Formats: sequence, C-alpha cells, structure tokens
Amino acid sequence: MVIRAHDIIKISEDYYQAKSIRSNYIEVFVNPSATEIRKVASKDSKRIRFTADARTPQKVFVWDASKAIHYEMLSIVGSDRIDSYPYIIGGVAEVQGSGVVMVGWDHSYHVMNLLQSSSRGNVIEFLTKLFSYDWTWLNKYFKATDYINKRKSEFQKLFHLKD
Repeated sequence: MVIRAHDIIKISEDYYQAKSIRSNYIEVFVNPSATEIRKVASKDSKRIRFTADARTPQKVFVWDASKAIHYEMLSIVGSDRIDSYPYIIGGVAEVQGSGVVMVGWDHSYHVMNLLQSSSRGNVIEFLTKLFSYDWTWLNKYFKATDYINKRKSEFQKLFHLKD
C-alpha cells in the first residue's frame, strides 16, 4: 500500500509531522496501533523505525524504516528523543505474519561498542538506567519486551550484574 499525504488522517489521528529527506516524503506517527504500524511499513522492507520515550506521557514515534534513519529524524522527533538518553530506545520493528516484532535497536550498535573504551563506566551506568525502565508498555504497539530482555540479559552476563 502506498501512503499519500491525503491518506494520513485516514491512517491515524495521531499523525505527528512529515518531512522530506533525500527525496523521500516521510510521515511520522505517534502511538499508532499495530494495524497502523503495518500500514506505515514499506512493502519492500516490512520494517519501521521507532523512537520510544519512556517519560510520562509515554510516546512512540514511528516511520517507514526504508526512508530515513534515526539521526535524520531528529528535527521531527526532537533532539531529546535520541538514544543518548537512558529513557529512550531507538529501534527497528518488522512485520512478521500477523504481528509486528522488534528486531533491532541503536543501543546495541552504538553504546555496546563503547563498553571497551575509556567511557566504559559511564556506559555501564547508562545501560543500567535504561534497563531499569519498564518497557512493557511498548507491547501495545509491537512485541518488544523479548528483544529488550535479551539485550538486558546479555549486558548483565557480560558484566556479571544481578537483576
């Protein structure tokens, strides 16, 4: 399904903002339903990118993964909604059968690579804080907790930390 600007309101009342990046017209939605997320996902990739903000009120910003990366979306979702804050997860979810499942996140790429650097103590503190948040609210939008719990377990095993 091709999403056009005039279809946005039909998809979600929580339409947030649109932007053109690299000749791609990108719509961003806030707290869309799982059905709406499937409509946003590209036919080619079946993936969306999202930024989840655990602060109250909790918000998840969603867009077509094939059109823009997280960094490119900062002007829309806000610079305080990037993965350098422990209450933010920037990730990727994929349409799988009748559901939508989290399959990746920026932290495992950016932050986990820093664990071997001189910033290791800060990174451990950051990840400890990030994993202290209750991310189960994301399951309202897509299956996320299995992926997050797997990353948490890997982090705890790596540093022999207790839950």
